[in-house]
Amino acid sequence: MSRSVLCLSLAVALLALVAACATFGVGLDPSEQNLHPANFDFSVAPGEDFNRFANGGWMQRTQIPGDEGSYGVFQQIRDRNDAVLTAILERAKDEPGEPGSNSRKIGDYFCSCLDEAQIEAAGLEPIAPLMTRIATIKDRTGLLSTIAALHRVGVGPLFAFTSDQDPGDQSRVIALAWQGGLGLPDRDDYFRDDERTAALREQYMSHVTTMLELLGDAPDAAAAGAAVVMDIETRLAQASMTRVEQRNPQATYNLKTLAEAAAATPGLDWAAYFRARGLDHAREVNLAQPEFFARAGELLAGVPIADWQTYLRWHLISDTASTLPAAFDAENFRFYSTVLRGVEAQRERERRCVSATSRALGEAVGELFVAETFSPEAKRRADAMVGNIKAAMRDRITTREWMGDETRGKALAKLDAITTKIGYPDEWRDYSALEVDRGPWAANVLRANAFATQERLDKIGKPVDRGEWGMSPQTVNAYYNPGMNEIVFPAGILQPPFFGEDQDDAVNYGAMGAIIGHEISHGFDDQGSQYDADGNLKNWWTEEDRQRFDARTQKLVDQFDGFEALPELHVNGRLTLGENIGDLGGLTIAYYGWKRSLGGQPAPTLDGFTGEQRFFRGWAQGWRSKMRDESLRVLGQTNPHAPANFRVLGPLRNMPEFHAAFDIGPGDPMYLAPDERADIW
Repeated sequence: MSRSVLCLSLAVALLALVAACATFGVGLDPSEQNLHPANFDFSVAPGEDFNRFANGGWMQRTQIPGDEGSYGVFQQIRDRNDAVLTAILERAKDEPGEPGSNSRKIGDYFCSCLDEAQIEAAGLEPIAPLMTRIATIKDRTGLLSTIAALHRVGVGPLFAFTSDQDPGDQSRVIALAWQGGLGLPDRDDYFRDDERTAALREQYMSHVTTMLELLGDAPDAAAAGAAVVMDIETRLAQASMTRVEQRNPQATYNLKTLAEAAAATPGLDWAAYFRARGLDHAREVNLAQPEFFARAGELLAGVPIADWQTYLRWHLISDTASTLPAAFDAENFRFYSTVLRGVEAQRERERRCVSATSRALGEAVGELFVAETFSPEAKRRADAMVGNIKAAMRDRITTREWMGDETRGKALAKLDAITTKIGYPDEWRDYSALEVDRGPWAANVLRANAFATQERLDKIGKPVDRGEWGMSPQTVNAYYNPGMNEIVFPAGILQPPFFGEDQDDAVNYGAMGAIIGHEISHGFDDQGSQYDADGNLKNWWTEEDRQRFDARTQKLVDQFDGFEALPELHVNGRLTLGENIGDLGGLTIAYYGWKRSLGGQPAPTLDGFTGEQRFFRGWAQGWRSKMRDESLRVLGQTNPHAPANFRVLGPLRNMPEFHAAFDIGPGDPMYLAPDERADIW
């Protein structure tokens, strides 16, 4: 589940995937294909390290590009998508459409991003009105209204604010306030006392100092400002939920009237904030982290206005740096990409602008992308695969001996209620209210952010639109939405090597079907299982069945806690539990979905490998990836997904079907004794 405000960075999530039409294979390098012999390391036995066996050859010859923190299948697909998108955007730039048309807006936005000379000439002018507003804050009322003004254009000081389905009544949309306001990746970065993290804090303060100097502050004043920023953010971090705590949807559902919210957070006038956001009609807000907002109220009331002005100037310049002159952009990249993730070089300008335009006008670009790349046959084949895998999940639920009949019946009802969206939405988003021109890019970005944030706020108090998509069609990603009880697969991920017409079904189900199953399984992981068939946050388990479920999932927690990603950095089994349940459940039901597709006939042996062996090889090669140590450290501390190699190894060690396929036995490193295996779905 994702609850987020508009951001300026592209995140390629490591989530689910599905099917594709053959045209996506155009330009596919042979070595990118699933089960290509060059990808293997046959000197490693499958029972020794299945990831090295399946992906060792690829890992040995692949270098992470200088502008990437990691590189693997997801990035390869993104690169091929970008080639299609670049051609679309170049046409829109060079052949402008009618004024006000989507084509015109796409071309103008892309052109303004490319125009580096204009960006330099404009300097800080696009954000000058906001800087002036910060500089002229006179009192607490003005402080809160300025925070609201920054939120309106996608700048995120203090906290995040958006709309969301009401977890208690998923038919309606309510306001959601979520903790935020930090500049380091994780709240623990502000207190963790190891040498590496202490050095990171010093590097962060140096970065803030440099950015304030670029704004014109004298060195001493800039250093003092960085200390102010660190003090405010540390105090916010102290009251923030950990990432593990945030995974409990019960803990983050705290619906309050505005009067109740004000009483719970003295110093934070919610009625005034709602008026500043144009939400006079709204009467409720979900304060997702009450302790955090109590602290935010204390700081709003007690921290000097001058300190808040420093903090707000910093967050404005940090959040808009990539749209501003090169000095700001380069320093922002140096810290957030090089220092934090080990990335050596900025991606070339054109590719950055392709990504930025695709984010800002997602469905406008996506409609053109789909027209060139996605066929009705691809959608039909994806539907068929989903059907087989859902049927396998029904069989698994029906035969789970640890689950009682009462819970089983409700689990089956929830499975039957899951809806599927494939490729693209039935109705395209309306961008007529978004103003775009060929002026300074930062101005276009601020207007696009304001358009997107207002679009979300306009939903508050209205019924839920169940036809809406949470991702654009060109996105290399997919998701399960517990409030909608739906699985969604954009066209951008529906392509090789996860699925191809030249691959046999064993590979297709292992590489892609397992990820379809992953998304289905999210409805029954430690988070998704707390939502009922209608998407409401409502317990449908007997107490005994929930205890048995928790005992089984604890085995996965313990197993992943034992994986060491880097020296002294272990995978967080509790943080990654939902994704690990999704991987194990998804791989399992994909296996039996593939078996159903055979119609009772045995799979052929090809190139000396049985169908079962090809299935598991397909799974492993879907996760081939390399990651820089710096990026791996950030992922390990902040991301609910385990590193890719452990996503290969972890589920397989728990599957008797894998042990049988490769004759894995005691003494093999991949072997896990039956009583140690997690058997959930």
